[in-house]
Amino acid sequence: MAYLAWSNDLAVGNTFIDADHQRLIDMVNRLHEVMQEGRGKEVLGKVLNNLVTYTREHFRREEDLMRRIGYADRAAHLHEHEKLLQQVDELQSKFDSGATTLSIQVLHFLRDWLINHIGKSDKALAEASRTVQA
Repeated sequence: MAYLAWSNDLAVGNTFIDADHQRLIDMVNRLHEVMQEGRGKEVLGKVLNNLVTYTREHFRREEDLMRRIGYADRAAHLHEHEKLLQQVDELQSKFDSGATTLSIQVLHFLRDWLINHIGKSDKALAEASRTVQA
């Protein structure tokens, strides 16, 4: 059973954003899976790195959309992205240096952040995008 399941409640109605979110959820599930399997630091580090890298790519695509449509709440949305990236950069740095391990609390944080960000900020962005394109 997946740690975090994709559902229609998470869909924002934008093809690329929804596809990105599905992939991010798959990556969080993969991180959970390798943690449960007790895989080594090297495997965990690779999965974490892939998740962080893809998150950056996803944020760039969203931010490009915000620029293209002149999104009114762009600054606040960008701040959410920047804050998460600072947190995951710090986590990744501590993990890579051996100063911390990945825990279920980290997974809960990522899951909750994704659900809340998608449910609020990304749904608002997708709605604004539909309005502009209509």
